[in-house]
Amino acid sequence: MTVELSTLLLQFQPESEDLKSRQKFDQAAKAFVKQLDNVSAPHWSKGANTPQDVLEILNPTVNSIAYAFALRHRISVAVDKKSTDAIQPGGALWNKLVLFLETFDPVQMRYAGQEYKKLVDYVETLARNAGSPGLAIAPIRSAMIRLDPTTGTFTSTHLDFVRLCLETQSYAAAQPILDNYIHSLPSQIPAAVREGSEYSVVAADVARSGEFIHKNSGHSDKVTFVDVQEYYVLGAMAYLGLRQFKKAQQFLEHVLVMPSANVANGLMLEAYKKWVLLNCLVSDEPKAVPRSANATAIKQVRGASKAYEAVADAYGHLHNMSKLKAQINAGAQTWAEDGNTGLVKAVLDSQMRAYVSRLSKTFSAIPVSNIARNVGGSADETTQYLETLIKEGHLNARLEQTNKPETGIVLRFYLDPTQGPLAKTEKQQQQALFEQTLRTNALADQVRDADYRLTLTKEFIENLKRQQKRQGPSGDAMDTAWDDGVEEEDIMTHSHQHEAVVDRPHKKQKTGDDGTELSVEVK
Repeated sequence: MTVELSTLLLQFQPESEDLKSRQKFDQAAKAFVKQLDNVSAPHWSKGANTPQDVLEILNPTVNSIAYAFALRHRISVAVDKKSTDAIQPGGALWNKLVLFLETFDPVQMRYAGQEYKKLVDYVETLARNAGSPGLAIAPIRSAMIRLDPTTGTFTSTHLDFVRLCLETQSYAAAQPILDNYIHSLPSQIPAAVREGSEYSVVAADVARSGEFIHKNSGHSDKVTFVDVQEYYVLGAMAYLGLRQFKKAQQFLEHVLVMPSANVANGLMLEAYKKWVLLNCLVSDEPKAVPRSANATAIKQVRGASKAYEAVADAYGHLHNMSKLKAQINAGAQTWAEDGNTGLVKAVLDSQMRAYVSRLSKTFSAIPVSNIARNVGGSADETTQYLETLIKEGHLNARLEQTNKPETGIVLRFYLDPTQGPLAKTEKQQQQALFEQTLRTNALADQVRDADYRLTLTKEFIENLKRQQKRQGPSGDAMDTAWDDGVEEEDIMTHSHQHEAVVDRPHKKQKTGDDGTELSVEVK
């Protein structure tokens, strides 16, 4: 039976001349998967650990479909028999699993979604059983990117992956996935509509991930909008760990604008609290909730977030830094219970940075002792803090030691943006623009693809039929707008779950508030 199984597994040769046509490849791959589904479990273990072992005969890159089936059954047997030597990290089957997830043929795996998903799940399970869940991060990420280089079609693996990264505090490891836009959810496009379209063949080079990752493909467990919300909340927390506040703010905003049945859930509440604080870190001022958010749900989360809004309000008063400190101290227990103590501390630190940064709009240079007096700290502490700001790229300035003992160290701002620690060469600026253009073009391409797939949905086709019926046989050009006079059903209905400032000096001002002479240069 071993010989027969080997013969069967080698029947599908994707590089053969007979399968050069995408249509013939599609037909052969589907038929091959059906054949392998009918092979009984005991046959997969025949000849294991012998020269006739199919895992030794098959090439995981070339024979990806066959290898996936064989490896999945082999691991399943090892797990049932508790053969830890083979499946623990470093074992024979573990090494084969990791190698497969990093080298499989992505086109073949479009047809073997269930095997792909089971193998991805296995690598996490085996790593957890060994007490080292972090070992699963790299193989899972490699598998996700090989199957879908954009990782733009949301799957249950997305959520499992970001959970794993947060659990192991591997924030940077999650970034390659988090940085990619989510442009699709697994859907089901009627076969009759797909027939004859450019996307009708899964193996087609033009096929996007939203076409081969769908509800029936097996690549993902069932996902709901709540799963997507959790992904964005956890993703925002990973960005917070990397101190990439702008990206974290955008992720939380996705949660706030997602459809809801006029009822906010716990994820929206958590997202709003963090979002309010992040607005201080990103834009230095309160920001209105996007208009596309559900007004009723937002009203509910605002009612439960008064303490956070009070902090945001106090943050805006740079001339009264003591007010923010008082608000933060008053809500210490709230921040601790919500797990936001670190974020609140970052807000306090940001107000200090904002205060110093605004000084550059008034002064070209200012004694550090003056800054220390206004923020309530010693000159040495303030000097160290300013050095940190400069090193971390928050301040385009330098510290200078003057010859006047009464003046001491002076903070001098660079007035020319091409100078100082934050200066960029023309080539660097061009590179930044080029990279932004690439990201914009990629996003525009995904939007066009989403628009195309939208026209294939049952709801869109029914809308066109209604429009045609209203227009009549001699009507004007058909309007394909979705506004047909019927109130839209809320798509979440069925899935709902759960300082004081140094005042701007007059041109003739030469003394400080305490009557001492200031060594201050006015722009």
